[in-house]
Amino acid sequence: MSGGTVVVVVICLVAAAGLTWGIVALVRRQQYIKSLRERGWTFVNSPQLDAVARLTNPPFGIGFRRDPDDQITGHTTSGRPFQVIEYSSGHWKGWVGMVTLSRRLPELWVMGGDTRPRYGVEAAAMPSPAALGPGWQIGALDPAYAAEVLTPQVCNQLNGLAGGMPGLNLSIDSDQLTVLDPPRKDVEQLGPWLDQLAAVADAIDATPLDHWIQPELPPRFSFYHHPDWYWIGVDDSLLEVTPTSRSGHSHRTEDVIRGRDGDGPPFVAFTHHWQTTRTESYTDSEGRTQTRTVTENHSEAILGFQLPVPMPELTVAGRSFGRGISFESERFNDQFKVTSPSTKFAYDVIHPRQMEFLMASSPAPFRIVEDWVWFSPGDHSQHSIAHSSRFLREFLAGIPRFVWRDLGLSDAPYPRLDPVSPGS
Repeated sequence: MSGGTVVVVVICLVAAAGLTWGIVALVRRQQYIKSLRERGWTFVNSPQLDAVARLTNPPFGIGFRRDPDDQITGHTTSGRPFQVIEYSSGHWKGWVGMVTLSRRLPELWVMGGDTRPRYGVEAAAMPSPAALGPGWQIGALDPAYAAEVLTPQVCNQLNGLAGGMPGLNLSIDSDQLTVLDPPRKDVEQLGPWLDQLAAVADAIDATPLDHWIQPELPPRFSFYHHPDWYWIGVDDSLLEVTPTSRSGHSHRTEDVIRGRDGDGPPFVAFTHHWQTTRTESYTDSEGRTQTRTVTENHSEAILGFQLPVPMPELTVAGRSFGRGISFESERFNDQFKVTSPSTKFAYDVIHPRQMEFLMASSPAPFRIVEDWVWFSPGDHSQHSIAHSSRFLREFLAGIPRFVWRDLGLSDAPYPRLDPVSPGS
C-alpha cells in the first residue's frame, strides 16, 4: 500500500469516527431533551436575551457580550418557578440554575467549599454566621441585611444544598436565587437539587425582609451597579452629532449605551467602525507591475457626557509635545498638558485642589466642547465608562460655584460626593 493510499485510509477512518461520534452525541442530546420534557419541563435550544436581561449580578450584568444558550424551565415539586440556563460572556462561560423568590431583594453572596468569588463582584466580605459552620464566605453591601437573611433556618437549608457538592456559589439577584454550576447533566440529580434550592428560597421567603424590598427594574438589558444605564445596540444617527472620524466609508455604530450614574451627567458611549480603501502597486510572480485595492478596518471608542450648560473649550491630556497652559505645580505640568482659548477659565477650573485630584485620578484624556465632555478612553467597555463617569462627576463637583454662576446657573449643579467606601 502506497503512502498516499495510507493517508487516504487514515482520513476516511477519522472522518467515519467523527461522524459516528456526532451521531452518538445527537442521539444522547435528544434522549436528554426527551427526559426533560417527560418531567413537564421546557427545553429551549436558543433562548432570547430576555431570559437573562433583567439579571444584574455577575456573571450577568457585566460587559456587552451576553449569550444565553440552552435553557430549561419549569416548576419544582413545590411549584416554584425555576430556570437552568447555559450562559457565556466575555469573562465567564457555564451553567446557572435559579429559582424565583417572592420579593426583590438586594444582592447577597454565599460561597462554600471549593469556590471563588464571581468576576466583577463589588460586595464587601461579611462575617459568616455560626450556624453555617466553617469554610463559608459571605458578601453584601450592608452587614445588617446579610445578618437578617442568614437566619439559622436559611443556614440549615444552605448546608443541605451544599452537601455532597465540591462547592456552592449562590447569589440573591433581585427576585432570583442563582447558583453556578448546577448538576444539569443528570436529570435524575437535577430535580432533587432544584427542590433543595427551592427549600432555601422557602426559608428566605419565610424571613421578615419586606423592609429590604427593592424597586422593580425596567425590562431591559441591565448593568451591575448601574441601574440607569440602558442598552441601545445600534444608532447610526449618532455619527452625525458626535466627534467621530469622518474619513473612509461604511461608518457604523456598535454597542451603543446611554445612561447616567446617580445625579451625574448623562452619557452616550459606543464603538465607531469604518473602512478605508486604497490602491497599491505590487510585482507579480512574472515580474509585472500590478495594482490591487486594499480595504482596512478601523474602530474607535466614543464616550461623551452632556453638561447642563455650555462651557469654554478646555482639553486635559497627558504630557506630550508642544506647550500647554503653565500652572503653579511643576509636578502637574509634567504630568498633564492643558489647553484652552480662555486661560482664565482654565485657571478657575483647574485650581490647586483640582490639580491634586487630577494627579491622583489619572483620567483618560478629555475635552470640553460647548455642553459636552468627550473622553478618549482607548476602549469601549463597562469599566472605562464607569471610571470616566465617576471621575467626571467628582471633577465637576470641584469646579467653584462662581464659575457656574458666570456660566448662567444659580448654583453648582454637582455637590461634592461622599468618599467611596470599600467594596462600593
